[in-house]
Amino acid sequence: MQATRALIFSYSDCRHYFAGTTDEPEGMSNAATFLKTADGKLRKFPSLYSAQNALLAMGYTQGWLVMHSPYDEMIGNEPARTCEMPLRFDERSQAEVTIR
Repeated sequence: MQATRALIFSYSDCRHYFAGTTDEPEGMSNAATFLKTADGKLRKFPSLYSAQNALLAMGYTQGWLVMHSPYDEMIGNEPARTCEMPLRFDERSQAEVTIR
Protein backbone atom coordinates (compact mmCIF):
# COMPACT_ATOMS: atom_id res chain seq x y z
CA MET A 1 0.00 0.00 0.00
CA GLN A 2 1.28 3.45 -0.92
CA ALA A 3 1.95 6.05 1.74
CA THR A 4 0.26 9.40 1.36
CA ARG A 5 2.62 12.00 -0.09
CA ALA A 6 2.61 15.73 0.63
CA LEU A 7 2.76 17.96 -2.45
CA ILE A 8 3.37 21.66 -3.05
CA PHE A 9 2.31 22.97 -6.45
CA SER A 10 4.11 25.79 -8.24
CA TYR A 11 2.76 27.27 -11.47
CA SER A 12 4.95 29.52 -13.59
CA ASP A 13 4.03 33.21 -13.43
CA CYS A 14 1.79 32.55 -10.41
CA ARG A 15 2.32 34.53 -7.21
CA HIS A 16 1.23 31.78 -4.85
CA TYR A 17 1.54 28.05 -4.15
CA PHE A 18 -1.03 25.34 -3.51
CA ALA A 19 -0.51 22.32 -1.25
CA GLY A 20 -2.15 18.94 -1.07
CA THR A 21 -1.73 15.22 -0.66
CA THR A 22 -1.97 12.15 -2.87
CA ASP A 23 -1.73 8.38 -2.61
CA GLU A 24 -0.20 8.21 -6.09
CA PRO A 25 3.42 7.13 -6.55
CA GLU A 26 6.20 9.63 -7.12
CA GLY A 27 5.90 11.37 -10.47
CA MET A 28 2.10 11.36 -10.43
CA SER A 29 -0.10 14.06 -8.94
CA ASN A 30 -3.33 14.09 -10.96
CA ALA A 31 -5.48 12.81 -8.09
CA ALA A 32 -4.19 15.23 -5.46
CA THR A 33 -6.48 16.44 -2.72
CA PHE A 34 -5.76 20.14 -2.28
CA LEU A 35 -5.79 21.92 1.09
CA LYS A 36 -8.82 24.19 1.38
CA THR A 37 -9.98 27.04 3.56
CA ALA A 38 -12.86 26.70 6.02
CA ASP A 39 -15.28 27.95 3.34
CA GLY A 40 -14.11 25.31 0.81
CA LYS A 41 -11.87 27.46 -1.42
CA LEU A 42 -8.40 26.36 -2.45
CA ARG A 43 -5.92 27.55 0.14
CA LYS A 44 -3.27 29.83 -1.39
CA PHE A 45 0.17 30.16 0.16
CA PRO A 46 2.30 33.27 -0.47
CA SER A 47 5.56 31.33 -0.26
CA LEU A 48 7.01 27.85 -0.46
CA TYR A 49 7.94 28.17 3.21
CA SER A 50 4.35 28.81 4.33
CA ALA A 51 3.09 25.84 2.29
CA GLN A 52 5.77 23.63 3.90
CA ASN A 53 4.72 24.81 7.35
CA ALA A 54 1.07 23.95 6.68
CA LEU A 55 2.05 20.41 5.66
CA LEU A 56 4.47 20.15 8.57
CA ALA A 57 1.61 21.02 10.92
CA MET A 58 -0.30 18.07 9.41
CA GLY A 59 2.58 15.75 10.38
CA TYR A 60 4.53 15.55 7.11
CA THR A 61 8.30 15.92 7.33
CA GLN A 62 8.95 15.68 3.61
CA GLY A 63 7.13 16.33 0.38
CA TRP A 64 7.53 17.07 -3.29
CA LEU A 65 7.52 20.36 -5.15
CA VAL A 66 5.45 19.86 -8.31
CA MET A 67 6.30 22.42 -10.99
CA HIS A 68 4.02 23.18 -13.93
CA SER A 69 4.92 25.37 -16.89
CA PRO A 70 2.84 26.09 -20.02
CA TYR A 71 5.75 27.38 -22.09
CA ASP A 72 6.37 24.23 -24.17
CA GLU A 73 2.72 24.14 -25.21
CA MET A 74 2.77 27.86 -26.01
CA ILE A 75 5.48 27.42 -28.65
CA GLY A 76 3.91 24.34 -30.22
CA ASN A 77 5.88 21.59 -28.49
CA GLU A 78 4.37 18.63 -26.66
CA PRO A 79 3.15 19.43 -23.13
CA ALA A 80 6.00 19.45 -20.65
CA ARG A 81 6.23 16.57 -18.21
CA THR A 82 5.44 17.42 -14.64
CA CYS A 83 8.63 17.87 -12.66
CA GLU A 84 8.76 16.80 -9.00
CA MET A 85 11.57 17.77 -6.68
CA PRO A 86 11.85 16.12 -3.24
CA LEU A 87 11.79 18.50 -0.26
CA ARG A 88 12.61 17.87 3.38
CA PHE A 89 10.64 20.15 5.67
CA ASP A 90 12.41 21.93 8.51
CA GLU A 91 11.05 20.28 11.67
CA ARG A 92 12.43 23.11 13.82
CA SER A 93 9.93 25.52 12.29
CA GLN A 94 6.95 23.46 13.52
CA ALA A 95 6.77 25.44 16.74
CA GLU A 96 6.35 28.63 14.68
CA VAL A 97 3.44 27.31 12.59
CA THR A 98 0.15 29.14 12.94
CA ILE A 99 -2.98 27.87 11.25
CA ARG A 100 -5.28 30.46 9.73
